[in-house]
Amino acid sequence: MKQGTKVLQLIQVCLNLDDPKTKSREVRALVKAPEELKCKDLLILTDSKEGQETMSWFGAEGIIRYLPVWKWLLRNNDRGSL
Repeated sequence: MKQGTKVLQLIQVCLNLDDPKTKSREVRALVKAPEELKCKDLLILTDSKEGQETMSWFGAEGIIRYLPVWKWLLRNNDRGSL
């Protein structure tokens, strides 16, 4: 998500994170990206997982929030973003 040229939130979308390889791939991308994009608001949209956890990968660390996509859509629709 951006506002002008500033990155406000980094979002990955993944149907299901039950497979450890899938989760690792999605988390790696998010944990590494803040170094370049200067954004620490990390979100993975899923089918049903909700919560947050601190993840690290090769010295990079970040707090990743998980949210079902339907809840994200409802929140953003209430804000008039859609």
